[in-house]
Amino acid sequence: MAIATDETILTGHELDARAARLRAAYWERRHHDARIRIPIAGSGNPTLTGHAVDFCRVLEASAPQIMPDELIVGSALAVPEDPGILDLGYYNPHYPPGHATIMALGLAGIRGRARQRLTGEADPERIDFLRGAELAYDGACRYVARYADAAQALASREADPRRRQELERIAAVCAELATGAPTSFLAGLQLLQFVRVLGGWGCVGRFDQWMYPLYTADLAAGRLTREEAWELLACLFIKMNEFAEATADASESFVSNDDLRNIALAGQTPEGEDACNDLTLLCLEVSAALMLPEPKLNVRLHAGSPRRLVEQCCRLLARGANVLAIFNDDVCIPALERLGIAPADARDFCNDGCSELILGGRSTIHFRVYDALPALTETILEAQEAPYATFDALMTAYKERLTRYMPDGPVPDQAITHPFFAASIADCLDEASPTGVRYSLWGYILAEVANAADGLAAIRRLVYEQRAVSWSDLVSALKNDYEGHEPLRQLIRNRMPKYGNDIDEVDALAKEIAEYYCDGVHARGGNTPGPGPKCAPGLMCFGIHRKRDLPASPDGRRQGDLTATSFSPAVGMDRSGPTAVLRSASKVDLTKASHGSVLDIALHASVFRGEEGMEKLAALIETFRTMPSTGTLQLNVLDQETLRRAKANPHAPEFRTLIVRVWGFSAVFVDLPEGLQDHVLARTAHGA
Repeated sequence: MAIATDETILTGHELDARAARLRAAYWERRHHDARIRIPIAGSGNPTLTGHAVDFCRVLEASAPQIMPDELIVGSALAVPEDPGILDLGYYNPHYPPGHATIMALGLAGIRGRARQRLTGEADPERIDFLRGAELAYDGACRYVARYADAAQALASREADPRRRQELERIAAVCAELATGAPTSFLAGLQLLQFVRVLGGWGCVGRFDQWMYPLYTADLAAGRLTREEAWELLACLFIKMNEFAEATADASESFVSNDDLRNIALAGQTPEGEDACNDLTLLCLEVSAALMLPEPKLNVRLHAGSPRRLVEQCCRLLARGANVLAIFNDDVCIPALERLGIAPADARDFCNDGCSELILGGRSTIHFRVYDALPALTETILEAQEAPYATFDALMTAYKERLTRYMPDGPVPDQAITHPFFAASIADCLDEASPTGVRYSLWGYILAEVANAADGLAAIRRLVYEQRAVSWSDLVSALKNDYEGHEPLRQLIRNRMPKYGNDIDEVDALAKEIAEYYCDGVHARGGNTPGPGPKCAPGLMCFGIHRKRDLPASPDGRRQGDLTATSFSPAVGMDRSGPTAVLRSASKVDLTKASHGSVLDIALHASVFRGEEGMEKLAALIETFRTMPSTGTLQLNVLDQETLRRAKANPHAPEFRTLIVRVWGFSAVFVDLPEGLQDHVLARTAHGA
C-alpha cells in the first residue's frame, strides 16, 4: 500500500495561529521571564518531612505564571538565591513520576491516601514518609489553587470575550485539580504540566496510555473535537520545550535539549494487546507540525502494530523532525524478562530520559557508561613486554579487563527521598517507604563495541594471519598517536573489515564482546525473579563529543577522532547501506542487553523523494523489527550541505527547525556545541 506524501497529510494539521504565536514566543525565550531568584529559607531538617517542608516553601515563593495565548499554564518554580540551604530530597528525572497514579487519584487523592495511612501508624519511618507525602501534596494543591485564583483575576480584567472565556476555563480546571482528579483531557494535560513544573521535568513515560481514557471520554461526550485536542496537545508540546535550551550562563558541558523529555507511544498493553490508539497518532501529527526538539517521541512496534502507525512514523521522519526513535518489542520485552521482571510489567515498559529500558511508575534507574576502547588499548600496550602468542590469548586478556566494568554481587534498592515523587509511585505509597519501588534498575553500559571489534579484526588479520605488522610496530603506533605510522593507519582504516557492513569475521567479534559483557553482568549481578534490584547490561553511549579524548586505538583512531555512537558502526565506516548495518547488529543476541541496545542510522534526505522513497523507509523500519536487530533504532534524516550552511549561519531563521538526533536526544543543530555538530556531520548518510 502506497504511503501518501501530500504536504497536508504529512503534517496531519496546519499549524494554527495560536500554536504559531506560542512557538514564536518560545523561540524568543519569553518563558525565561518566569524564572526568578529570591531568598528562600530552608528547614534544616534532613528527614522526608523536612524535605517536604522545603518543597512547600519553594511552592509558596513561586508566583503563578500565565502567558498570553496559553491554554496550558505554568513554567517554572522560583529559584532560591542559595540552593544549598534547601534540601528537597532525591528524585532522578531519568525515570518518570507515577503519572498513572497521579492521573487516577489526583493531587488531593494522594494527599488523602497519605492522611488515611497515618491513622494508627506507629512505625517512625513510615510516619515520616506519610507526613512528608501529606505535606508535599497539600502544598501542591495550594499551589494549583493559586493558579485558579490568578486565572480568574485575569479573566475579570480581560476585555476580549474569547480570551476571557479561555481564562475562566483555565481557572475552572485548576480549581478542579486543586481538589480532585482530572475529569477532562485538558485537565489531564494541565496536571501533567504542573507535575513537570514541580520537578518532574524529564521522562514522561507512556503518555498515550494513561491519557487516552480522558481523551476518549471527552470525544464521546461531545466535550471535545479532535481539532481541539490537537490544539491542546500542541500547547503542551510547546511548553515542554521551555528551559531545555542553552542559556548565556550555561556551562560548557551543557548540551541543549539533552533534558530527558521522552514520551513512549504504542507498543502493547500489559495483557499483550496492541496499544496504538488515536492519541498515539495525534502525538506524531502534532510533532510533525511544530518541528520543535521536544518532546522526543519513542514508538514501540511489534508484530501486531497497525500499518498506519509505521506510515505516520515515516511521515514524521520525512518532515526532517528527527525526534523519533523506534523500539522493537520483540527484543525489549524478552530483554526485561531476562532480568526476572514479570511479563505483564515487561510489556508495559518505556524508555527513560535517553534510551534505557525502564518500567514507568514501577522502577528507578541508575546507570554508568564504560568505555570499551581504553581497556583494549591497555591490553595491546601490555604486549610490548610479552606479546600474546595467539589471538585467543589476546581476546582472553581483553575480556578479563572488561570484567572490571561488571557488578560485584547483588545491588541495593534505590531510594526516592523527594516526598512528592516518592508518593507518586504506587508501591512506595502502599509501603510508605522511599525504597518501596518494585524494581531498582542498575545499568552497566558498554560503549564503543564497534571500534573495539574493528581494532581486533585488524589485529587478527595483520598481526596473526598475514604477519604483516609486528607487535612492536602496533604498540609504537598507538603510543605515538600514529605519528610516523600513517601508512599503517590508512591500511587499518580503509582495507580492514569493519562492523556494520555484514562481514561475518568482524561482526562475530562484536558479538563475542557484547555477549560476553552482557552475560557477565547478568551472572555477577545475582538477579532473582520478581521485584527487587536488578543489574542490567546495556549497549549504547552518551556524551560522544567528550570521547575524543580517548587515546589512539587499534581501529586506526587517533586521539581526537570520533568514536561510534551506541551499538552503531564506527563513524563513517558503514559503507554498505543501512540493511547491512541491521544485519551486522542482528548477529548479536541483543535480548541479553536488558538495559537497552541502540543503533543509529543516518539517511540522506533524498531518500524520501516521492512515493518510492517513503516505501523504502517503511520497508527499512519493518526489516528492523522483523530481523530483529537492536532494541532501538534512531534514524537521522540528514542533508550535509544544509547542515554545513547552518553551521556557517547559525542565526538564520530558516535553521530554527533543523533538528538532528544526537544520541538518546534530539536538538536544534545550530544550538549544539561544535564537537557534536562535527559528529553529526561525520556520520554516513545512506542514500546520498
